[in-house]
Amino acid sequence: MTKAKAVTAGKDLLQGLPVIRPETHGRHSRLDELALFLREKFGTTAGFSDRMGLTPQELLVLYYEPEYSLRPAQQPPDMIAAEHARWRTWFLLGGRGAGKTHAGACAVLREAKADPEARILIVGPTYTEIQKNQLEGPSGIITLAPPWFRPEHLKSKKQLVFPNGVKADYLPAADADKFRGYGYTFEWLDEVVAWKKDPVAVWNECCRVGRGTSARMRKLGLSSRKVITTTPAPTELFREILKQRDGLVLSRSSTLDNSAHLDDAYALQARDAAKSAIGRREFYGELEFDLDPALFRGVDWNASRVKQKEQPSVFDFIVIGLDPATGEKKGADEHGIVVVGVRREADGRDHAYVLADLSLKSPEPAAWAKKAVAAFKAWEPFAKKDGGGRPRIWIFAETNTGGSMVRSTIHTLAKVKVLTERARNSKAERAAPVSMLAVAGLVHMVGRHDKLEEQLGKFTGAPGGHARDDRVDAMVWPIYKHVVKMRRNIGAAAEATSETETNPE
Repeated sequence: MTKAKAVTAGKDLLQGLPVIRPETHGRHSRLDELALFLREKFGTTAGFSDRMGLTPQELLVLYYEPEYSLRPAQQPPDMIAAEHARWRTWFLLGGRGAGKTHAGACAVLREAKADPEARILIVGPTYTEIQKNQLEGPSGIITLAPPWFRPEHLKSKKQLVFPNGVKADYLPAADADKFRGYGYTFEWLDEVVAWKKDPVAVWNECCRVGRGTSARMRKLGLSSRKVITTTPAPTELFREILKQRDGLVLSRSSTLDNSAHLDDAYALQARDAAKSAIGRREFYGELEFDLDPALFRGVDWNASRVKQKEQPSVFDFIVIGLDPATGEKKGADEHGIVVVGVRREADGRDHAYVLADLSLKSPEPAAWAKKAVAAFKAWEPFAKKDGGGRPRIWIFAETNTGGSMVRSTIHTLAKVKVLTERARNSKAERAAPVSMLAVAGLVHMVGRHDKLEEQLGKFTGAPGGHARDDRVDAMVWPIYKHVVKMRRNIGAAAEATSETETNPE
């Protein structure tokens, strides 16, 4: 398996490319502009259809046709300017929650309606993510399709069939060989940043299968086209995409451009993220190749440091992050134990306080459990109580390497609250948003934690860190799980899950 690697390429790859951005092409869709006009003129948007004399049929068109609801950065290049009429690759770089999936889905619907001979390919990180996000999610093709053009989903064939006969196959970016033998006129490649298995090989196959044509395409002089919607990352795959400059048009959009459709806390986090290079990439869609691989090296811990005698007297909740040297890490004998307190401050933001680094080396199997339980009892008086009068404090450990053993070992010593979770993403993916919060001054070292801070300065999240990242992982998990804001525009079920994770009581 070949995973995407960070590359150093300077800014040369981006120079000279046409870029559609809010600053130059506008921030509002036609519907947004209509709403702004009505509010300015009448003070409200209520009753606008009567004022405009719209029929029910025209209202439906206004609601479903993407040309009215998409912001300029979400529109295919030919909708923006005649000079882009023959674009070949539209590369939409957007922050998290910027509306990238919505744009990609609308592009597919538009193409399927415009060309009855179209043969469409949809590619995402996995089958699950394709169905959950690109097809059936709030911004998926099936969800956004008007009732009169809603495709039939043939799950057994991994295919959508539109009313006019257009077929759209979908494949995960997992095995480049699976793409062989196909020929398509239009492709939607989503979240290429999350393609894990040989992403460059998959991209190359996507280029090879993009060889289809149709009567409409020949008449208009169009080539097979690709829509790429993703959060950017400085990887070899992005470098390969940017090398193919013929007909390449970039669009860039930030999370804040779509803030009307996002949770307020998430939008606030996006504003704070502007202070870090990773944050500008993750939330503002900025692609920079020359990034420091050490995620926390740019953090000025002294700027946000709190003296021990000045630390808050009570916290909304306290988590003892635990990363014991178990399983594959056993040889290291370094047990990460970090105490983190979280509280909502006057600025309306959740601040994380690193209260203690109790990490230790010990050949005694239960040494880490004794230390974690001792920390639980020592910090219990500083945690707020829930409605039942119980202090909001718990021990947390991931289950990938001995999580069930952690719970049982601790409970042989004391019946304290232990939460576990299986990691579904990498150490770097968890640490990146935490580093953004740290740069924004929302993560505070209480006193000095020299060994932890030294480890943070070297941490890259690269596989095989083991003894080099035990303290970091023990610190990162509580902040990532309980302070980092996740998107809240993903449906009621997901919102309920997110609420449970944020308030584990």
